[in-house]
Amino acid sequence: MNRIMQCLWAIVVAVCATQVAHAAPSINVAVAANFAAPLQKLLPEFEAASGINVRVSVGSSGALFAQIQHGAPYDLFLSADSKRPQALVASGRVMASAVQTYAVGHLALVGNIDGLSDPRLTAAGTRVAIAEPDIAPYGRAAKQLLEQAGLWEKIAPGLIRGTNIQQTLQFWQTGNVDVAFIAASQCVTYQLTCQTLPDSYAPIIQQLAVTGQGESAVAAEKLAAFLRSPKVQSQLAKAGYAPLASGPAEGSR
Repeated sequence: MNRIMQCLWAIVVAVCATQVAHAAPSINVAVAANFAAPLQKLLPEFEAASGINVRVSVGSSGALFAQIQHGAPYDLFLSADSKRPQALVASGRVMASAVQTYAVGHLALVGNIDGLSDPRLTAAGTRVAIAEPDIAPYGRAAKQLLEQAGLWEKIAPGLIRGTNIQQTLQFWQTGNVDVAFIAASQCVTYQLTCQTLPDSYAPIIQQLAVTGQGESAVAAEKLAAFLRSPKVQSQLAKAGYAPLASGPAEGSR
């Protein structure tokens, strides 16, 4: 009887071990707000093909970077710029080979206004929103564009600043501002009528960094490769992003 029980327990342990060994891997991904909606649309295909479960946290690139520096357990960081991933390399947090470009972003203008030359943009009472330039790459690009147009000093004191590009759009959606500088991808995601803007600001090179270790890093690398694949890049081109060929693939800027 004891021998039979031992055999049964051995079978149970073997089955449990097999189930654990074949449990679906999962990764934690930190994504900049501008890319959150496109990522969510792409993930079902990736998860079905890879068997990898992806948990997503959304925020500004600056805030997510700070969390990673303080030990947040993210396996992949999808930044809205190249500055933060390159800073992770400089600090020794990741190897240079763990950083790659996955998208090139564009700015757009939403609101009842006809571009930067429209006098309504600087008129008294016009409420304008941008993402906070110190922490959000799209906000930094918007500031550069306004400075080049000689408009920054005129409207900076009254600007409404979002903590990220998603909150910036929400200010306009809820009627709290009249005009908002947002990501072109948001115009596509939310089917908005937007004004195109000159690409005279520094290119918004969006880089990723694999920050996980071991099996988590391997899984994160698979998602990174998926995002950089020709098929996905063609989808991103329709979602408000420029092809990777229009910006440097790797490296700082």
